[in-house]
Amino acid sequence: MANISKVYLLNTPLEDDMKNTLYFANASAQQSYMSNNVIKSYTNVSYQRDTSTFRCPAQIDTIRNCNYIMFQNTAYSNKWFYGFIKKMTYINDNYTDVEFEVDPIQTFMFDITIKPSFVEREHTNDDTVGSNIIPENIELGDYVSTSGVSKWVYDKDSTWFVIAVSKKVSGFKDVVYNPTGAVLPDGLYYIGVKNISAVKTVVKAYDNAKASDAIYSIFVCPATCYYNSSFSNVTLDEGGGTLTSIQASLQPNIWFSYDQNIDTPSGLAGGYVPRNQKLLTFPFRYMQASNNAGQITTYRYEDFASSTMTFTLSYALGCGGNGRVIPHDYRGRSNNSDEGINLGKLPVGSWNTDPYTNWLTQNGVNMAIDSVSNTLTLAGGAMTGNPAGVTSGLFGIADTIAQVYEHSLEPPITKGNVCNGDVNFAISLTCIHFNHMSIKPQYARIADDFFDMFGYATHRVKVPNKAHRQNWWYTKTIDVNITGNVPNDYMNQIKGAYNNGITFWRNPSNFLNYSVSNGIV
Repeated sequence: MANISKVYLLNTPLEDDMKNTLYFANASAQQSYMSNNVIKSYTNVSYQRDTSTFRCPAQIDTIRNCNYIMFQNTAYSNKWFYGFIKKMTYINDNYTDVEFEVDPIQTFMFDITIKPSFVEREHTNDDTVGSNIIPENIELGDYVSTSGVSKWVYDKDSTWFVIAVSKKVSGFKDVVYNPTGAVLPDGLYYIGVKNISAVKTVVKAYDNAKASDAIYSIFVCPATCYYNSSFSNVTLDEGGGTLTSIQASLQPNIWFSYDQNIDTPSGLAGGYVPRNQKLLTFPFRYMQASNNAGQITTYRYEDFASSTMTFTLSYALGCGGNGRVIPHDYRGRSNNSDEGINLGKLPVGSWNTDPYTNWLTQNGVNMAIDSVSNTLTLAGGAMTGNPAGVTSGLFGIADTIAQVYEHSLEPPITKGNVCNGDVNFAISLTCIHFNHMSIKPQYARIADDFFDMFGYATHRVKVPNKAHRQNWWYTKTIDVNITGNVPNDYMNQIKGAYNNGITFWRNPSNFLNYSVSNGIV
């Protein structure tokens, strides 16, 4: 009989669900691996059909450990076909029927070309922070703060009291801001003093000058509003006495700004260092800014141009204060004022005068708490201050870790409209507090393991990545486009494998071993 076929029975890790397969650089490497795993070989057998039964001249127990087949019909072609052994049937002690089906992935691996297709997810070939931000349907759990920092803190020890008046009285020529004879744009003169005693002295001087109605407001402002930090004693006219701790050369900044830098943290909560850098982006971690007065804004680290984030406080002198903090070089804008956050209001005072009481209620100021009232007493009054479409096991995993919480995290986010300037000032919370937020380590591990197995959501039309990882890579497509000299039924099976999701393994010794390194090559 002419030698028309070769049939080899093998043992390999390949299974007929085609969720996982081996990758070979060329047909020679593929044939070499398969040949090294042959258990039984037969070289003088009749023609083998692609999908058929091979009557093996062996007792069933001697080949039971074989799960794969390779054959070559040498009379017609030198092409090797590879297939899965589906079933073995005992015939007698000399023969066993071996049912098999062709493995289309291995058989036609070098006969097909994958064209640009919609790639639903895959392992990336660029894992730099910020390069992969497509949303994932993964449970995040509750967030925790990994660290926090307060900026632009104003408290009782670092602020000034400002008295706004509509006119000067005798003796104030050296202590009000009007060195050139021109008043401020709003028509008011500003008197800045450092302590409550000085405030009381000014109010008394205006009473004695019968000009108490000229006092427009009394409020707190940052010390930064003044150029000069020196003080001198000033003797007031109209029986006002000596005014101490007043800035003799009052030069207020009507507007000022300055920068503060904040460094991006290196990891996640609990010191967890992820293998997949997507976990270092939103929504797995982010920075939350709060003005402690009801406004909260979310900032994404990856949207800053640098790992050192810069914010600028712009402040305008006025009743209650007007401060706004804006990020620099954020989302492509050098000064992103649209995504800034307002500084909480500073206290606005109340005072009693003779012969009448002038009660100022402005900007929704609250009643002072006891500690502030005791501190700011003025002349008998008080100054108060989901991977979609994933199949064949990926569905089950994705459903298990699918996100079920609702997170209101799209920036900018504002919650409430609380007017609590007095309370915040009393406890030194008139500031912007930046919190570095992160998912908990337990959820980070879940996401990291998931990304290890199935890569990132991609949602792009492209040629799928291949041979770009040390040990394995996953590809899942939708309606993949493949060309090649392949029979239609096998081509449909190959397309089905890509559409269901398939993982290629580079090193057979690490097959299904997700614990080994899988860096980008």
